[in-house]
Amino acid sequence: MIGMTLRVEMLDGETHEAPITYGVACRWEDHHPQLSVGQFLEDMKFKALAWLAWDAVRTSGVTVELFPKWIEKVGDITFVPKEKSKQDAQST
Repeated sequence: MIGMTLRVEMLDGETHEAPITYGVACRWEDHHPQLSVGQFLEDMKFKALAWLAWDAVRTSGVTVELFPKWIEKVGDITFVPKEKSKQDAQST
């Protein structure tokens, strides 16, 4: 999950892109102890994904409501594809 970015589209049209940092990933693990990262990435659960997005957006500096209120205003959450590094681009 580290190095990934989430795009969160709110129902009002506002969009946020937030990176999944080590802090976000560690808090997610603390909040979801029964779910491994591998399990999550293979079979995503809405609440676990939403919590990850909420914490990532909050950590990026955006002021957000408490999770139960915030999630009611979310339209979509997607992972942003990681762009190739400059080295990868030069070697192809």
